[in-house]
This record gives sequence, structure tokens and C-alpha cells, in this order.
Amino acid sequence: MADQHTNDKVLEGLSDSQRQSLHEFSQVTNANLELAVRVLASRQWNTQQAIQMYYEPGYADALQKTDDAQEAEKDVSEGLRRRGVEASGSGRDTQSNVRGAESSGHNAEGGSRRKPEGSASRRPQFAITPLLVWPFVLMLRLAMLAASTLLRILGIQRIASSGVPNQTTITNDFEHYFEAHYGLEHPPFFHGTLADARTAALRDQKYIVMVLWSKEHDDADVFGRALAHPDVVACLTQPQFIVWADDLTQLDAYAAASDSGATHFPSISVLGPRAASAGLPTRLELVARMRNGPQTANAMAQSLVSFVTRVVASRDSMTRAMQREQDERDAERRLRAQQNAAYEASLARDQERDREQREQSARAREQEIKAREEEIKAKEEQDAEERRRREEQAVDEQRTQWRWAKLAQIHKENATELASADAAKLSLRLENGRRIVHSFARDSTMQRVFDFVETRDVADEWATKGVTPYGSDLAQITAPAGYTHTYEFALVSQFPRVVFDDRRATLHNALSACGLWPSAVLIAEPLFEPED
Repeated sequence: MADQHTNDKVLEGLSDSQRQSLHEFSQVTNANLELAVRVLASRQWNTQQAIQMYYEPGYADALQKTDDAQEAEKDVSEGLRRRGVEASGSGRDTQSNVRGAESSGHNAEGGSRRKPEGSASRRPQFAITPLLVWPFVLMLRLAMLAASTLLRILGIQRIASSGVPNQTTITNDFEHYFEAHYGLEHPPFFHGTLADARTAALRDQKYIVMVLWSKEHDDADVFGRALAHPDVVACLTQPQFIVWADDLTQLDAYAAASDSGATHFPSISVLGPRAASAGLPTRLELVARMRNGPQTANAMAQSLVSFVTRVVASRDSMTRAMQREQDERDAERRLRAQQNAAYEASLARDQERDREQREQSARAREQEIKAREEEIKAKEEQDAEERRRREEQAVDEQRTQWRWAKLAQIHKENATELASADAAKLSLRLENGRRIVHSFARDSTMQRVFDFVETRDVADEWATKGVTPYGSDLAQITAPAGYTHTYEFALVSQFPRVVFDDRRATLHNALSACGLWPSAVLIAEPLFEPED
């Protein structure tokens, strides 16, 4: 319970990324939680660097010693600070307090000093001892830094000259060595680092059969022939095993031997996954290590098969339970992934449906607005056409009334024109092809001739019916107020070609100017092309 409380307290102060780094570091090194946190913190939580430094010989012990020294130095500094505050104002008391602080680190029987009365009101005096000591401390630190740098440079040069071996290459070298001495029949050795083997074992819930080889050991030959035995090969070829082997001269194997506590070589150990505790990651643990004495290769092979079979049988129920838990977690993860995928698909369909509905509503609104605009435009065109028709109708009515009033005026003037001896006889051809011969007085204007031609339609109606739209009394019809009549034809003489457009000129002057007095043939030509 105390260890669990300590672990929980350590984990509380870590971030998510630091917890992940701790998980990866623990899977590879199988170190205890406090040491793992200390090593990672020393390498700024860089997992790869922390793993490499962890397997450096003596690094973990040096790190522990450094932490202990720092704690001791902190305690001594705190004691000196408290004693300096308690010092008296006199120079003699100050020197005695300094000597007492220096001797307190070596005096095992020295207890806590009694605080002098009134010391809270006394100011601490300047101590000259630290000022005299610091040059020696500085020189010591510089010497240690130079030595460390030199050793680091020498190590880099050695690695550069010999090359950094790859763990896969090291494993292949061991496999080639084994095949050269004991034949091609052997268990399937894992190619990669022990950390890679641990990762694969945790992922696939397998056992690691760790073979730590030692060429110089007396039992190496018997051990090698035992590993090449057909029964051992058949046993370790089963899918629940990962066989990792390496020589103790290599760093990875040496670190594995130190972690597992192996003391006799060659050595075989079985590592298996253990159930995860609350708040801690799943890791591999040392299940058992084969203890063997001097025996023959066949006997060692039988012992090895029996050892591995017994270990697996003892943990079979726990392994099946862990496998079931892993399968349940995988099934739950797949179910959650399927649910998430179904939710995302449903959400995508809903979003697509909403988008289509919004687009359809937008199109409906656009069509409605367009239809309303077209309706308004059609109504405006219809109103404009109605206004134009009414205006044309009003103009036609005024034009008709003006023609009837002008016809009444012409009837009054006809008697004078017929009685005049000096008159001009004109032959008029109308727009519809009809010819009319009429006499006009000498002093009549061309306006009189234009009015005569303009009123021929209503004159025919009057001659036929004897009644007007405004009653039977023609003389009572007056021109509409404010109406200005526009003539849509021109009077033209063909021979010679003359256009009579000055309606204020007298008939005598207009005809005499072109030699047509007293008789002429005039044609009413339309000014505008007739509409179809």
C-alpha cells in the first residue's frame, strides 16, 4: 500500500507526454518507477537518450549518488544558513559560530545548539571563509569538466574509428557464430534489440526466452549443443515464444544480465507479461531462470524443454486471462471505432441532408423571388400597355373630334370658294388612292388644303349617314381644348417635284412659284411607313 501510494504521488506530477515517455521507458528497462523518473528527468524526458544512458555501466548508481550528494549539500547549506542567522554581533562569537558550523559536519555527537536569547534582533556578520574557499572549488569544478570532456572526446573517436554496431548486426553475428559451431538447426533467434523483443512480446502477448551467452564459460559448448537439440528447437519454435540471444560482451546482453540478476553463464531466462496495476503500464517481468549444473547436452536439452514447458503451464491460466482481457480491449476498441465511424457517417448524411434542404430552400426562395419579379414586371408592362392604349384612344378621340370640327369649318367656307371666279382647281390623290377634284379660293392657304385632305374620312361618313358621333348638328362641334393636330402626310407635286411643307403660304403664291397656277395635281404622301 505504501509503494502504491508513492507511485500514485509520483505519477500525479507528470504530464501526459511524460507519462507516455515513462511507459515506453518502463517497457524497455523494467526499472522501478522512481529510478525511471530520475533517469528520464536527467535526459530532459528524451526516451531514447534515457534508455541508452540507463544501460551505460554505473550511470544509474552515479545518478543515485549525485542525488544523495545534492540532498546532503542542501541539508548542510540549510544548517549553515540557520546557524549564520543565529550568530551574535561580536567578531569573537562569529568566528566561534563558523568553527562550530565547520566542525558540525564531522562531529557525530553534536546536537542542536540552543538559540541565544535576543538573537532575533541581532544582524548576521560577514563571513570570510566562503570567500577564501571558492577559488579552490572553482578550480576543482574546471578540472572535472576538462576530464569529462576529454573522456567524451576519446569515446567519440573510438566509436568513429570502430563504428557503432547495429543491434541487428550483433544478433546476426551471434547467429552466424552459433551456426558455424553448432549447425543450422537452432531456435529462431529474434533479430533486433531486447527492447524490440519486449515491444513485440507485449504487443502479441508472448514469452521471451532470453539466452545470455558466454564464449569463455566452460559450459558454453554443452549449452550450445543443447540449444541445437531437435526437441529444444521444436519447443522454442512454437508461436508463443520469442527467442532473443546475445553474447555478454555486447552492451545489450550485459545490461540484460544486470537487470535479471544472472550470475551463471550461459543462462536462460523466461520473461512474460504481467497484469497492469492501477495507474501503471503493462510490462514484462522475469518469470523464471533455469538453474543447471554440469550435465550432458541431451540431459540439458531435456531439462530446458521441461523448464520452458513447466513455466508456460504455470502461467497458462494468467496468460489466457490477459489474452482475454486484451481481446476484450481490442473488441471494445473495434466496437468504439465502428460506433465512431457509424456516428460520423450518420453525421455526414445529416449534414448532407441539411445542405440539400438549405440549397432546395434557397432555390425555392430564388424561384419565388424571380416569379414575383416577373409578375411585377408583367403587371407593370400590362399597366404601361393599358396606359398607352388609353392615351392612344384619347388621342384618337381628340383627333376624330378635331376632324369633325374642322369639317364643320370647311362647310362654312365652301360657299365663298365656289362663288369666287379667281379660284384654283386642284386634283388631289389621297393615301388610299382615291382622287378628288376641288376648287380653292385664290387667297386660301396651304393649311386649307391640308385640312381638306385630313377630313375626307369624316366627310364621307357625314355624306353617308348625315349624323356625327357628337350629334346631328355639325355646326355645334368644336375642336378639343389643348389639342395640337399632327399631319402624317405631305402634299407633293410630281412634275416638277415639289414638296409643299409651308402651310402658312397662300395657295396662289405656292403654286405660282413652281408654275402650277391655277391648276395642279397634288399627291398626299405619308410621312411614316405604315405598320404591319
